[in-house]
Amino acid sequence: MAKYTAFLALLICLFLVAATEIQMVEGKYCWKKSGKWNVACKYSYKCSYHCKHYYGAKYGICKKYKPWGHKYYWAKYACYCYSPCHY
Repeated sequence: MAKYTAFLALLICLFLVAATEIQMVEGKYCWKKSGKWNVACKYSYKCSYHCKHYYGAKYGICKKYKPWGHKYYWAKYACYCYSPCHY
């Protein structure tokens, strides 16, 4: 019985050392303005569906930007797609 206890304790110690050596990957997302979105972005859920369907992105949101020549407040929002960054 003592052999099994010592073996089990050694196995647990080995597992704990290995678990601390594993580095956590940070979940950073990179964004890109959708080139296929041709209208002003009013609803983020529609933008998110668009990004998932056309680009395979994780999600999409309507985000404010500074357009040239637009006088309406809702025209200042564009669809931006977010997906995991690849370094």
